[in-house]
Amino acid sequence: MIEDTRSINTTATLLLMAGCAFVLAPLVFVVITATQSYGDFLRNNFSLTPGSHLVENFRQVWEMTLLPRQTFNSFVIAFASAFGRCFLAFTTAYAVVFFAPRYSIFIYAAVLASIMLPLDLMVIPAYQVAANVAMPINAVANLGGGWETLFGAPLDLQLNLLNTYAGAAIPLMAQGTGTLIMVQYFKTLPVDLAKAATLDGASPLRFMVDILLPLSKGPLLSLFIYLFIGGWVAYMWPLVSISSPDMQTAVVGLTALDTGMGEDEIPNFPLQMAGAIMVTVIPLVLIALTQRLIVRGLILSEK
Repeated sequence: MIEDTRSINTTATLLLMAGCAFVLAPLVFVVITATQSYGDFLRNNFSLTPGSHLVENFRQVWEMTLLPRQTFNSFVIAFASAFGRCFLAFTTAYAVVFFAPRYSIFIYAAVLASIMLPLDLMVIPAYQVAANVAMPINAVANLGGGWETLFGAPLDLQLNLLNTYAGAAIPLMAQGTGTLIMVQYFKTLPVDLAKAATLDGASPLRFMVDILLPLSKGPLLSLFIYLFIGGWVAYMWPLVSISSPDMQTAVVGLTALDTGMGEDEIPNFPLQMAGAIMVTVIPLVLIALTQRLIVRGLILSEK
């Protein structure tokens, strides 16, 4: 007896169409708003009819605002933070899984604890450290008045990372999500892989670079894209750590997009929607170009 699956297929199709409509409706609304002029928007409010001012709005955003420069800042910060987190995740997971040092479970737990403490909850201490990276060194050197006793004055080193790429990217790296993913992937590899490499004369560093890294390209690429998008859309920390408009990220720049209007007037939403489209282009292109590699990496990581 052949089971009739037409009802199941119909239900699945309807659910898929409803999900697509739910996801695409805001995007369609953004694009339609970006095609209108400010005057048309004031007359029609939120119209569902596309206008003819999309190119003009793009040109105004590109020429009259700092969003192009801020988009470049977002790319640098997102790339640096994603690369740093992938590097830390790969090396930490390698040490935890293949070296298995004493008390590694506690080290691994401490790294994972950072997931429960996102940067947004630690923004004030992070700001204090970024304002003077040498503050921990000063605290240790001046403990008990040791430095002042030896040299006659307390140590007061100053190294400010605010309003810099490093100050915006490095705190975003302090999270253990990538380590959790890489540890789980390394546990799927054969347990005797490291022993076989050692018998062939490979040092731990060579095993990591020549054997483990090529095997991890797929998962690392998927993780990098995920972390890159997370760094791209980060808002709280770039807002706090960067005060110069020239160094702000695109997401922060969107919220402060100059509309040229008074405080009591309606913002220029078409211009803002055009800026939002420009900001989302790079992540969308990155996902489109690497989609096949991401899927392949996820499939390989499950085997």
